[in-house]
Amino acid sequence: MDQKRALTELVGSLAVVYFAISGGAMATGLVLAIFMMAMGGTILPMFTLARMASGKDGWEEGALDFLMQLLGGIIAFGIAWWETAGDMNTVLPGELGLFTGFASLFAGFLLMMVYERRGAGWEVGILAWMVAENGATISGAEDVGEMLVNSAWTPDNITAVFGGMVLAGLGGYLALQFGDMALGEEE
Repeated sequence: MDQKRALTELVGSLAVVYFAISGGAMATGLVLAIFMMAMGGTILPMFTLARMASGKDGWEEGALDFLMQLLGGIIAFGIAWWETAGDMNTVLPGELGLFTGFASLFAGFLLMMVYERRGAGWEVGILAWMVAENGATISGAEDVGEMLVNSAWTPDNITAVFGGMVLAGLGGYLALQFGDMALGEEE
């Protein structure tokens, strides 16, 4: 078990989710860009799921990363809930419909393409800002934290959050496969 890697995932996810709650899409993207440049790691569950599915990360490492990312989201929401004395105006993704499912799939594809092709740098944060600004959920850890802190474990919420996370991971997996088969190595 790589404790530094696990801590990187926890702290990175905590920061991204905390700023997503309080600062919106721009703050989320900028914090993600800074953490990608400074610490590396996958930070977002969609990247972790895609890398595990493609075999780029082992299942043990990936599972630990995934759990640490979710824990970071839960801690971030707990801090925000405590700061606002439980008076938070946040909204879960809602139903997992055609639009939200496709948005998650496409956002996962685009973000993973940039993540892999550009070396997981600041470009990922800028693209995350753009896709979040247009309605795509980029961090499933945020939604898991929100469900737990607000006791909102309804079947629709669970399906929307975990389904969106899996679809984003699937989009990332497809990007990895597309990159390997069609694009080859960067020059």
